[in-house]
Amino acid sequence: MLTRSMMFICIFIVFFSLNLGATASDYIKRALVTSAIDNREPVDEVTQVETGIDKVFFFTEIVNKADSYITHRWFLDGKLEAEVVLKIGSDRWRTYSSKNLVPELHSGQWQVEVIDQQNQVLVTRTFSY
Repeated sequence: MLTRSMMFICIFIVFFSLNLGATASDYIKRALVTSAIDNREPVDEVTQVETGIDKVFFFTEIVNKADSYITHRWFLDGKLEAEVVLKIGSDRWRTYSSKNLVPELHSGQWQVEVIDQQNQVLVTRTFSY
């Protein structure tokens, strides 16, 4: 017969084991740089942004992280340019941040990271401008 303490330990072990299998990338269903968002969906995926485009979006679809936060970190040539904190409202959530681009100020290699609340990088995407 299991005691109450033994039952608690068994439940804890099962719960912990289930969560061990999940990796950071398991939470990200889609992550991409796009030239526009239409009806909460990206219209395309870009890796090379022409200088005629003055704004880009970083779209993220995240699953199984309801009631938490992620951060989009925008880097230009390795230097942090912006951080945008985004609330995750349900177990399937689409969200995005954007960056205005000026050729004289923002030309170079861009990297956008998705960071969870534990400061763990979930995904990284790059583009050039």
